[in-house]
Amino acid sequence: MSIGDRLRTETRDLHDAAEQHAFQRSLFKGTLPREMYIANLGQLYLVHKALEARIRERMSDTPALAGVVREYQFQEPYLAEDLAHFGVDIGSIQPVPATLALIEKIEREAETAPVALLGHHYVLEGSNNGSRYIARNVARAYGLSMGGAGLRYLDPYGDDQPAKWMEFKTDLLAVSLSEPEQDIVVSAAREMFSAIAAIGGELLEPQPA
Repeated sequence: MSIGDRLRTETRDLHDAAEQHAFQRSLFKGTLPREMYIANLGQLYLVHKALEARIRERMSDTPALAGVVREYQFQEPYLAEDLAHFGVDIGSIQPVPATLALIEKIEREAETAPVALLGHHYVLEGSNNGSRYIARNVARAYGLSMGGAGLRYLDPYGDDQPAKWMEFKTDLLAVSLSEPEQDIVVSAAREMFSAIAAIGGELLEPQPA
């Protein structure tokens, strides 16, 4: 079984659970409070910033990363643009506990098993497939324009989304990974799905200080 097939089948339960999570349902329907949408962008900014920095550092010595990850896939700049649109100082964003735990895990894995970063990246890149549909409802809810500031993260590729995803899957299929490496990538993808759900849960029900 290819790594692409394994990622799809072995994360399906968490993918389906994520779609049914209260935070994601509200986001999809366009009923999530505006301030919570902005707060989520802030947490995702921290996640992408940490992950993409570590990927850049390890691409030269991790063939799986070099073979799949492309510069245009990095979403930190789009998140920064969206947050600037809402008047958020990105330097002031504080991670919720689930975000902090995820970033710490990314930092550890970058040192001990950098191929795991591919699993994390797979989940975030794959989320663009559904996010484009979410963006339409978010645009109506918050008075934003498709393709414009405030929605850059949810719709980074516009009409090119299918082609970009096909390119990603093709590159992933071409990567040579041992079975233990595949296990690491799949485990990391599951970690990312769980972490994103946990972040949404903490934003819905903020933890006591």
